[in-house]
Amino acid sequence: MSKKIMITTIAGFIFTSAAAWGADLSPETSLKNNFPNIKVERLQPAPIKGIYEVLTDKGLIYYAPEAECLVAGDIITKQGRNLTQQRRDEILMERVKTIPLDKALKIGAGRHTVIEFTDPNCSYCRKAFQFLAQKEDTTRYIFFFPLSKTSADKVQHILCATDRVGAYKEAFSGQLDNKTLTPCENAEVIALMKTHRDQGMRLGVEGTPFFIIDGNIVAGADIPAIEKLLAAPVK
Repeated sequence: MSKKIMITTIAGFIFTSAAAWGADLSPETSLKNNFPNIKVERLQPAPIKGIYEVLTDKGLIYYAPEAECLVAGDIITKQGRNLTQQRRDEILMERVKTIPLDKALKIGAGRHTVIEFTDPNCSYCRKAFQFLAQKEDTTRYIFFFPLSKTSADKVQHILCATDRVGAYKEAFSGQLDNKTLTPCENAEVIALMKTHRDQGMRLGVEGTPFFIIDGNIVAGADIPAIEKLLAAPVK
């Protein structure tokens, strides 16, 4: 197997001079002893013998117990298949199943389920907003992932509004751009904003917009991809 797979090292190797890994230590114990500051969610064998997949709060890396080192990079087969990205997608979909949809801003009641992470000041998010506003056969669960202070102010305004859907449409159509927004002092709204952001971080969202459409990932305002998914039968 190892002859058929190469590891593309992105961040390099991190070595430690801690106590040597012995046959009497489990990979879990070895990792904990050598890298005690890493928050490990899951550890399991990787496709290469002697290497372990480590799911952390920062993402997916690998651990080689005998060499006592972490390996940060992607495992790619000679056929060009990225096994690491495949695992990232699988892990993401596992986490999608536990997203608290009741915390999202819900719009519509159509057959297609659209979970989105968006920013009211993002031009690509507004482009996607305009497109999705025309699609009636969707149930949209909107989570806000502001990337700036002014975006966060708009999100707070939306979530403080009596008519959240109306405020959302105003923000994403640009009607709030030249208005001075008075932030509401609402602890529940602040907590909800944190929940939205935490969910995005948990899924590894780095930019907006980000969609999960009927279980399919679409990063960015890829309108042709979104349109194709919304035109397909719901499984």
